[in-house]
Amino acid sequence: MRAAVLEKHGTFSVLDVPDPKIGARQVLVRTAFVSICGSDIHVFHGEFGPRVKFPAILGHEFCGTVEAAGGGVEGLRPGDRVVADPLVPCGTCTACEEGLYSACRHLKLLGIDLAGGHGQFVAVSADRVYRLPESIRLEDAALIELYSVAIHAVRRSRIEPGDTVAVLGAGRLGLAILDVLALSLASRIAAVDVDDFRLEKARRLGAAIAVNAAERDPVEAVREFSGGEGANRVIEAVGHWKEIEGRDPPMCQAVEMVRSGGRITVLGQGNEKCPIPFKQFVWKETEIIASRVSRGEFPRAIRLMAEGRLRPAELATHTMPIGRVQEAFERSASGERGTIKVLLRHDAC
Repeated sequence: MRAAVLEKHGTFSVLDVPDPKIGARQVLVRTAFVSICGSDIHVFHGEFGPRVKFPAILGHEFCGTVEAAGGGVEGLRPGDRVVADPLVPCGTCTACEEGLYSACRHLKLLGIDLAGGHGQFVAVSADRVYRLPESIRLEDAALIELYSVAIHAVRRSRIEPGDTVAVLGAGRLGLAILDVLALSLASRIAAVDVDDFRLEKARRLGAAIAVNAAERDPVEAVREFSGGEGANRVIEAVGHWKEIEGRDPPMCQAVEMVRSGGRITVLGQGNEKCPIPFKQFVWKETEIIASRVSRGEFPRAIRLMAEGRLRPAELATHTMPIGRVQEAFERSASGERGTIKVLLRHDAC
């Protein structure tokens, strides 16, 4: 098969590689579209350390059609349009035994630890494969994994009726979270970023205010927006952040803008260290929790997309053939204005 292979940090080649083999209760998926994720960019930059073995076939956000099914597989036939949940939990650690497999100590992902959607074919456990309703386009289905992560984050944030919610970061994940929040019981939603293109997308996806942190103090803006109380919930989806003169780091801003008794949900995976204003944190009796990947949210994401209640076309700004993978990753990694989600398609190299 043809595959986009990351041969070393920062360098892709499109090569012929052996087809994956499937065993019992596995299916072979012919990849149609694969989406470039923030985690993929971390891998591209060499930030996943020894976890990724080179040469690597990335791509954990992918969809396609069933090419073949192994023994014991029921309900999936060749030609079925499908999307795959890339999580491969160990099943034996304490978190897995308690049903919290998103926190699995040994969690692996197709496209990170194992070969993924940058290959023409992917071997996937049948219980991680979901048939797609006809109402979902394949190019949109490549974003279902992203939306499952967003839904998981919103569920962990425990949004309540009438909440004011602030989302820090209007990148790929932040915008997906905003799209999901528009379906929630939150009454007021604020978005914070430093890119006006992304902030305009945030407005289109339901943010009542969109604050450019390079131009206005986001803490002051959210406090004003919330009538001086602060946000009930703050979701931090910035990841890597750049220092802005006169502004605290995003996590400090989150503690400063959350209301007393509020909750902060952290998804960003930047490497930068950040001091937390613990006096405010303690005095407010604030909760800070983390949200990682998803845990059973794929059916919800599929259902919402099938019903037309999600807007993946707002996030997918570019589609390129897999043969231009190097260009696609460089564009995604650059943060070039106007670029949010880049999809790679496998129908041309």
